[in-house]
Amino acid sequence: MKRERSLSPSDLLTLPNKKILIERSTESKTQRQKTFNEANNKLRKSGGLTALLTNKHVFGSGTKYTSSAKMGSFTNILSSQKPKFSIFDEQTSQNDEDKEENENDDKKGGAEKEESFGTGIQTLLQKQEVLTGEEDEIAQHMVKAKLYCMDEHWKERGVGTLRLNYPINNEKAPRLVMRADNVLRVILNISLFNGMHVEKSQDKFVKLSAFEGSKLVHLAIKLSTPNAADELYKALMDAITSRA
Repeated sequence: MKRERSLSPSDLLTLPNKKILIERSTESKTQRQKTFNEANNKLRKSGGLTALLTNKHVFGSGTKYTSSAKMGSFTNILSSQKPKFSIFDEQTSQNDEDKEENENDDKKGGAEKEESFGTGIQTLLQKQEVLTGEEDEIAQHMVKAKLYCMDEHWKERGVGTLRLNYPINNEKAPRLVMRADNVLRVILNISLFNGMHVEKSQDKFVKLSAFEGSKLVHLAIKLSTPNAADELYKALMDAITSRA
């Protein structure tokens, strides 16, 4: 019995076998091209990507994975899935959404009742009366001046308004009160008495000696003009002689 000889690689290179291989290769190429054309037609109808698919640019075409049952054809997957949206469709941007929200907020805010600033706020601070000790006195003479005190040499105490106050009931002696500007700190508070030494020095100065507590002090008051110094000197002398 004659045995059949298996085909060797050399037998495949014979002329009849070459013709069979060429025909099969041509048929498979034609079939693949037909599949790509069908996929392109479906994509055009779906309104998705408009670029044509070619066998040169499709991933997986012409490879051993094309006919695999597990992997499937990439072109069949593309043709079977219809895109949910097109890249050419008009999309709503985030800025448009924010603009719509702001317009809605403006409409709601305009509908609400406007309230003036500060309404409904209760003031916790209350006006309080500050006592200066001069409530029962009348200022007979007031002038802006600068005060000096002798402490081994003349030292400036400050600048402010000098007041010559008389008591309303005349039970006390007149007194000189002076407060520093801005801070209103008391820099002079002396009572006038009979025999008190007062003199006019130079053109704008009035000097006097007085007691601050039990201490004798020498003071000098500088005025802005000589006339202001003359008026202060006369007012002091009238106050002192009224106590005689």
